[in-house]
Amino acid sequence: MRWKQWIAMLVLGIALAAQVGLAEADGSSDGGIGAAVALLRAEADAHRLILLGEKHGTSEIPDLVEALVEEYAGDGPVLLGLEIPRTGHAALRAYLHSDGGPDARAALLDTPFWRKSDDQHDGRRSHDMVDLVDAVRSMRVAGSDVAILPYDVASAYEGDHHARDIAMAERIRAAYRALPRGRLLVLGGNVHAMLARPDYAPPEMQVPMGAYLLDLDPFAVDITAHGGWFWACNGTCAAMEELPKPTGSSRLDGRVYHLRIVLPRFSVARLIGAGTAR
Repeated sequence: MRWKQWIAMLVLGIALAAQVGLAEADGSSDGGIGAAVALLRAEADAHRLILLGEKHGTSEIPDLVEALVEEYAGDGPVLLGLEIPRTGHAALRAYLHSDGGPDARAALLDTPFWRKSDDQHDGRRSHDMVDLVDAVRSMRVAGSDVAILPYDVASAYEGDHHARDIAMAERIRAAYRALPRGRLLVLGGNVHAMLARPDYAPPEMQVPMGAYLLDLDPFAVDITAHGGWFWACNGTCAAMEELPKPTGSSRLDGRVYHLRIVLPRFSVARLIGAGTAR
């Protein structure tokens, strides 16, 4: 997808709207993606580390992230962090240097992260996410300075979500320090992207990844929708309903998130190795 013409038309309007209230990321023909990109860019301003908190297993969020990467790539280098184990770095690198053809895609999918299925499937593995990886590959071919960072930890951390968030933050910190200019966009589950434990957090919730990165001045975004379905695990893994939101996109107080993006609707991604999607 190419969004630059759409975004260019929006930038002036969003900048003016920000003086009196935030623009809505609502029912436009692109699913609200263009408006969300323009709004996020206006609000994030000069922040170099942007934490994008998602509901896993949607088709819309990979589209939004693709548009964000392409938009920021016009300014300089962009490193996209994905919630994929760092052990998948070699496979991702090989794909980014490939022709993106069927053999290359098959080779990527025939690696441990992408082969998990059924009750192990938490929604992160979808053809929509592979399309996002391929979009980054295409941007590189076109001359953009973009790359992918798998920042999740190995299976040894499974079950220890406290240690996992600490380790993921360390990985992000090292990547940020190695990126002297440009943006580090980090896509992850909406809890990981929080800057602090919210007041409503259950006692067992970990200190989120974002809380360990506060000295890097991160800009945290909660991505949600007015309705629809996403894929997640709560005892069992299945399509789950996104409850309607009473309001649209809004600036928050910055304690947990700085911005909430509300897209018109979520739909379950084209999952790899999971049950039937809606």
